[in-house]
Amino acid sequence: MGQRPPVFTRQRLCAALHKAAYPVLLAGGLLLGSCRSGPEEPADIHAAGPPATMMAALHTMAAHSKALPPGTDLDLYFARLMRENHRAAVAMSALELQQGHDPELRRIAQDIHQAHQQLIFGLDSAIRRIRAQPPAFPTHTMQSDELAKLLEAATNGLHPAAHRSIAKVEAGPDSLNHHHTPKQEDAGTGSIDHDYAALLIPHHQNSITLAHAELELGRDEGLQKIAFLVLKDQQREIELVRAGRQHPNQAKP
Repeated sequence: MGQRPPVFTRQRLCAALHKAAYPVLLAGGLLLGSCRSGPEEPADIHAAGPPATMMAALHTMAAHSKALPPGTDLDLYFARLMRENHRAAVAMSALELQQGHDPELRRIAQDIHQAHQQLIFGLDSAIRRIRAQPPAFPTHTMQSDELAKLLEAATNGLHPAAHRSIAKVEAGPDSLNHHHTPKQEDAGTGSIDHDYAALLIPHHQNSITLAHAELELGRDEGLQKIAFLVLKDQQREIELVRAGRQHPNQAKP
């Protein structure tokens, strides 16, 4: 069974990620253009503009994640699943920035939109590196089987019905979409701010589940360091969103 990585300072983590997976960071936090996704990875869903609804971003993530073959290299599978999660976060944040009104949520969305695009580029770099190496899981072992189960369990929570169930609970009995069809439920509650906050939390919790699996059982040191950062940063983002929901500010910027 893989060992849990030691506790790193952010400075040591950034240096290690730069060497193992991340491309070179330019001044201001931008990444080199050479770190665009390879032809085998799907185009980013935010490239053509924000999705129509928050639920649409989650459904796209679910469809792309379910279409990914686990293959024999489970570290690679983890990286590609995590990439889809980050793409959804970028798309949801883009919609919040375009149509949301809550100043605090918009500030959070701006940070997530930028940070998760950088994570996507880092994962693209890691995916290319791993593909150029022999598989880390060449045979079925207890460790590989357990990691496969954990990754599969994480993807099970991506089903559209699960998203609609979350949205229905969050909307409450007075929602216009209560007891309506799945298509009507997918349209959201009518508040972009509410839908963003309500659905971003379970989205991030899914990412944290994936990160825990890689930390416990993964074999790629670079990806384990990425997973460690995902764990810390997305838990922090969840706490920020929860704090914003406790003290909403609906005034238009």
